[in-house]
Amino acid sequence: MLLGALRQQVVDVGLRALAVGVVHGTAGNMSLRDRETGLVAISPSGMPYPSVTAADVVVVDVDGIIRDGHRKPSSEMPLHTMIMKAHDRVGAIVHTHSHYSTVVSTIRDELPPILTEVTQVIGPRVPVTRYGISGTPDFGASVLEALDDEGMAVLLRNHGLIAFGKDFDEALMVAGIVEEAAKVYVHALAANGGREPRLVPANLIPGLRARFVATYGQGTA
Repeated sequence: MLLGALRQQVVDVGLRALAVGVVHGTAGNMSLRDRETGLVAISPSGMPYPSVTAADVVVVDVDGIIRDGHRKPSSEMPLHTMIMKAHDRVGAIVHTHSHYSTVVSTIRDELPPILTEVTQVIGPRVPVTRYGISGTPDFGASVLEALDDEGMAVLLRNHGLIAFGKDFDEALMVAGIVEEAAKVYVHALAANGGREPRLVPANLIPGLRARFVATYGQGTA
């Protein structure tokens, strides 16, 4: 089976995303790039996460041509392949229909810096796309229009969230941080009578991010 280990990672991240509540039912999709071949393993269309096996995961190239697999790939395959083709830095994509991220996508043009954590890991803002037609290249184009060279997440207008990383650990972490920030933002708006809550000071964000990148974690021996 071509790229069997990567296909199993797609299965595993789907179950992890289900466990933490950022996907439900058959909603959402995930993909992982193989750096050696350039091929992409992507989740199958319309299958509940607990029923998916590595053999159900589909292998495509960045032009969306199926290279291996007996299932239909996710209907959002153009979204994944267009992003992978345009941004070589992206190794993994996690697309969710996370509740609070979707709420924010319907009321704002960006998720502002509501939490220190989101500014440290992601940056000063998470942009919201224009409305894109799901399952078509227009959907992918809407994300590419909003995604800059360092962006790690984009909110999809009236749809959900897409998060990026070098691998699934990073992409799923980003998805969780954005969803938590969106949840805090929605609750803060409600608690503040619809008025914009107090945000992380813009002038401090570059320093917060730089310090986090330089000091967080155990580093290498």
